[in-house]
Amino acid sequence: MEAIWQTIKNLTILNIPVRIIFFIVLVLIATLALKQLLTTIVIKRIEAATRNTKTTLDDQLITVIKEPIAWFIYLLGFRVIQLILTDYISPQFNQTITGIISLAIVGNITLIIYRTSPIVGGFLRILSAQTDTELDDIISPYIPKLLRLTAIVIFALKAGEVLLGASATAIFGLIGGFGLSLGLLFKDVIVDWVATIVIYTDALYRVNDWLLLPSGLKCTVQHIGIRSTTIYIPDEGVTQKIPNSKMIDGSIKSFSQQPIENKTGAFMSYIKIDGISSKKIAHIRDKIREIPKSIDILYDSCSVRFEGCQGNARVIRVIGFTNDLKNYSSAYDQLKQILSH
Repeated sequence: MEAIWQTIKNLTILNIPVRIIFFIVLVLIATLALKQLLTTIVIKRIEAATRNTKTTLDDQLITVIKEPIAWFIYLLGFRVIQLILTDYISPQFNQTITGIISLAIVGNITLIIYRTSPIVGGFLRILSAQTDTELDDIISPYIPKLLRLTAIVIFALKAGEVLLGASATAIFGLIGGFGLSLGLLFKDVIVDWVATIVIYTDALYRVNDWLLLPSGLKCTVQHIGIRSTTIYIPDEGVTQKIPNSKMIDGSIKSFSQQPIENKTGAFMSYIKIDGISSKKIAHIRDKIREIPKSIDILYDSCSVRFEGCQGNARVIRVIGFTNDLKNYSSAYDQLKQILSH
């Protein structure tokens, strides 16, 4: 009997003792049992607990992570088997197995990130709907794409390290140089993105605000995008897209963000009068100051100044004011029409 036992102890398959193979079989059985226990008991209980919730995000999350968790259990079993076989396999083969297992673990984690990105996007949309700011409404659709890209990059780095034999530091350096080149190439795009954040965080302007462009034209804000702002110019009847980086350079003025109780719009006009003596300028200025009183949507007072001479003509600058910003263009037209007579 003892001889039979010694024979069994010394029996090997592929130079691996039978007792070691027996332990490996036990590990495989334990791995399968643990996986079955997790999926049939733990996961089902969690699903039952979340069945009565109002949102479906938790159900989607459980569905997404169920399979990767099972893979984690399998990888744990493979890792234990590797440790058991360490003394019976070559160091090079052992290192290869370690790399494959680590790649599988990273791949499993990135798979979870990739698959949960739509769920994170849905959760962010729910949160952004409860806030007053519009910046989160613009950024939230891009978060799932960013998570997916991050997952792909992480897996690619690990795959390069395992399969190509390159270190993560060297790969990071390569990607960093490539990223710097892309950054220089898309510098204007990045500047516009940063400008969008400044517009929202500092509340420089909002949709439906009245703005004064450097050209002197008045416009309303139609839409604030991730890279540009769409404006409507009523005097020309056209819409125009302006890069957000130009919208924060200080050249754009706002009529709408004045004190609520005293919002005022101003417009400037010049009058050139030929063949008039300087003695009559004061009389003409007094008559011009009376004009706003005849226009209901203008303030009764206006600024009238003598600007000098251009050839034989006397130049007078007139600045009118109104608090009816919706009829700003109409007020300007009425004042301009009266002054032209």
